[in-house]
Amino acid sequence: MEPSAKDPAKIQSMFSTIAHRYDLLNRVLSLGIDRSWRKFAVGQLPKAENAYYLDVATGTCDVALEIVNSIPGSRVQGVDFSTGMLELGKEKVITAQLTDSIDLRFGDATALPFQDNTFDGSIIACNVQDYKKGISEMGRVVKSGGRVVILEFTSVQNRVFKPLYRFYITKVLPSIGEIISGKKGAYTYLPQSMLSFPAPDELKKTMEETGLQNVRYHKLTLGAVTVHVGSVP
Repeated sequence: MEPSAKDPAKIQSMFSTIAHRYDLLNRVLSLGIDRSWRKFAVGQLPKAENAYYLDVATGTCDVALEIVNSIPGSRVQGVDFSTGMLELGKEKVITAQLTDSIDLRFGDATALPFQDNTFDGSIIACNVQDYKKGISEMGRVVKSGGRVVILEFTSVQNRVFKPLYRFYITKVLPSIGEIISGKKGAYTYLPQSMLSFPAPDELKKTMEETGLQNVRYHKLTLGAVTVHVGSVP
């Protein structure tokens, strides 16, 4: 059965199933641009001596690794609800010899297992289904003056590229995802979530409603990806 964009249990199972091919899928399906997106998003985190960051839905730790490689002396707590992804992420952290800088644990983005005011910043890359609750949790665990950063796929609005974009994500992307992962329907959920996710202005408003301040966003790659940033008061 194809995972529904509204069914966390099926999404959790799907991610664990495709974990071994996830990094390759990301490279291919993003046409190799995904690292530049992560680098830009990580660049929005506040810099501080011995900074401690939370990477929500850490997956195979690409964002966590980008943080410690970009911000000297930083530490990252990664959390994800897919054990398969966490196992792969742990292997990558060990290979990179960064076990002192990156810690991983199982957890739900909508009920983060951390106390208030723990981190200097929190970041998530693609995505939590109950986004309002997830954003609220990401803000709760960040210290005053810290930031919440959200890297998310968004629907291209450019008149020329919009039809091509929709064709790619609804037809090409699921087919390539199936070929690489070997799982039918493995990437059907992604077009569903991308097309149903709130527009940048709507997400900005939601972030403000959760209490974040100075919220702004940056569109990347013709608007296919948007990075939102909000400050914790």
